[in-house]
Amino acid sequence: MQNDSFINAPFDPRDLIASFRAYDDDYKAGRGESESTDTGKLGWSEATFVDAYHKLYEVTGQRRWLDKLAAHARRILATPTDSFGDGNLTWTTATYSVAWLRCEPFHNRGTATIEASDGRVWTIRGGATVEDGVYFVEIVGRSRYEIRRWPSRECVASGTFKSGEPIDALSPIRFAITGKALVGDRFRLETFAPQQLEYIVHQGQWFYPLARFVETVRRDRSLRPRYGSITAQITDFITDLAQKHERDWLDTGRGAGGYRFSPSGSERYPNRILPHNQYLAFARVSLVMADVSRRKIFADRTEAMARNFRRVLRKVDAAWEWHYWDWLENGVPDYSSIEDTSHGGIDIGFAVEACRRGRVFNASDLRRFTRTLLDVMWNGDENTPTFGGRVDTAEGDGHPVKDWIDLAQWDPGVFDLLWTHYDQMGRPANLAPSVLRGWLRRQEGLAK
Repeated sequence: MQNDSFINAPFDPRDLIASFRAYDDDYKAGRGESESTDTGKLGWSEATFVDAYHKLYEVTGQRRWLDKLAAHARRILATPTDSFGDGNLTWTTATYSVAWLRCEPFHNRGTATIEASDGRVWTIRGGATVEDGVYFVEIVGRSRYEIRRWPSRECVASGTFKSGEPIDALSPIRFAITGKALVGDRFRLETFAPQQLEYIVHQGQWFYPLARFVETVRRDRSLRPRYGSITAQITDFITDLAQKHERDWLDTGRGAGGYRFSPSGSERYPNRILPHNQYLAFARVSLVMADVSRRKIFADRTEAMARNFRRVLRKVDAAWEWHYWDWLENGVPDYSSIEDTSHGGIDIGFAVEACRRGRVFNASDLRRFTRTLLDVMWNGDENTPTFGGRVDTAEGDGHPVKDWIDLAQWDPGVFDLLWTHYDQMGRPANLAPSVLRGWLRRQEGLAK
């Protein structure tokens, strides 16, 4: 362990490491979610373990953490399948998918139209079920309808309706008939069940620490005999993913760009550029790979994604402010609400990594991020610090420890406040590696 680095720390690093080891051993016998085939579990759970292992290697220099990382990587790379029949191995989930409805009138006598009221709905996460199906709605009387399944013509619902008001007989999907409908008029409905999808954000979350593992082994020849084979597999897989994701790349002008959602109907926003945290998760992978691989794609895409994020940041006094999502649709720029503290950690993590590697972001930019945390999000209380749930407010219940704590490289006060906050949270064991590495970043900044 780098004992000299922790002489003045407000904690004993051995205690934090021991707490994480106990937590790690207790969670599925130290295997995390490395055997899962669900991209969500890999991205939001397994990623925290492999990220922790690499941070602990940075802190301690002990190979046992690289051994853990290598074992997890082997299990992860054993689970992907050719889910889409395109020759590419990947991981998928339907957890975040939507069901959707398509509807149209037949050749009717009346002039009524039909359209979906809730045509795209949460199902798995929303607790409802929608199956693939074809139906037709028939007007059987004055303001009365029947819905029949095709081709059996089984009646599955009936009732009355008012022009333009939603009909929820196929809940959670709803539709409305508007205008003058005559008896005998029919309308076609087709429902689509949520499909399995892959997510770039998830892949970025766990491949980022795996890419840093590759970089660590490439830089230290003594590690190559033990880890050279698995790091070569990781490199090949990341390279294949990057090349595959080119089909969903979107140039946004002036050397900027990002990945977008696929055209699948199960996407909530098919073809729209991803929210900032989602493309930046994979951008962190590209940042590392650009320094360890000769593949031009990594440097090019890293630069473009960094520029896409950098240009949406807005100066508010000494701080930055930004949206969760910015996009262009039908020729009109639009945006979501302000970025939240949790997802914002990925944005911050990317900016930190980009600055440390000299790509687009500089020290002045990172000092502005520290002001976002200290001037805007912090409640101003040194003894009982709390932080806002978004990057534009001190209101809410944010816990900006992971990723945010690395801003201590540009302002040591970041670590001091977040340590107090972490201590008052009860020192969660899963965050201990981030705190330990954050202290190293603080010391690194002070040494400059």
